[in-house]
Amino acid sequence: MMSIQLTIKHLAGIVSEEDILRQSAQASECNQALYNGSREGNDFIGWVGLPSSITEEQLRDIEDTAVELRTRCQAVVVVGIGGSYLGARAVIDALSSSLDWLSAKREHPVILYAGNNISEDYLSELTEYLKDKEFGIINISKSGTTTEPAIAFRLLKAQLEKQVGREEAKNRIVAITDVAKGALRSLAVTEGYKTFVIPDDVGGRYSVLTPVGLLPIAVAGINIRELVKGAVEIEQATQPSVSFEYNLPAIYAVIRNELYKRGKKIEILVNYHP
Repeated sequence: MMSIQLTIKHLAGIVSEEDILRQSAQASECNQALYNGSREGNDFIGWVGLPSSITEEQLRDIEDTAVELRTRCQAVVVVGIGGSYLGARAVIDALSSSLDWLSAKREHPVILYAGNNISEDYLSELTEYLKDKEFGIINISKSGTTTEPAIAFRLLKAQLEKQVGREEAKNRIVAITDVAKGALRSLAVTEGYKTFVIPDDVGGRYSVLTPVGLLPIAVAGINIRELVKGAVEIEQATQPSVSFEYNLPAIYAVIRNELYKRGKKIEILVNYHP
């Protein structure tokens, strides 16, 4: 059951409950349009029904691949930039110990990141750390030609092949990319890498519940089934069939719109331990 609460008491004197309820019909109409894809931009709203579309077969495939990487690797490098790695990193950081990477008794690999910058210092330090490690690579790129991930993957691939041989390296590299086209897809087919697909209608910043996010999260030892289960609950709680007064994201959207009308155009999202 969803336990998220929305508190509006701090809006007193700025946005009233009457202001919010006045927009309920329009909010419900917009929510319906979002779910049925009847407005402009509908080719990138695959994230709306994504949680409930994830199949048992897909989850099992991701889990099996994660087990394979955990079995072979002491460290797994997630190569990606922007939404291709930030979603997974946010979940892993939130649900893991702050000192997880220092743990001597590990049940899963250390998760490292590359391809989000072109710092020669960082890449040098990373490759030096991996010299005596059994490591694997999850390479995430729609096209395979984005500069930062392409540089990082080229360096890491060469190092991995040098350390364990080309054949074994194939077992430790996973490509998450376009279903049919692009440089990374072509390379994965040629080399025989395990692959997963980045859905065409899901943008990078919404991709954490696709293999883009779920595979690194699973490698980190986090239960992706529980994560998906929670996402499905949220999806169900935001359906157009849910009355406005119980649809918290719809209420929040109305509040933000009302604040925008009043000149409050900057929002700060704060989440911290006091």
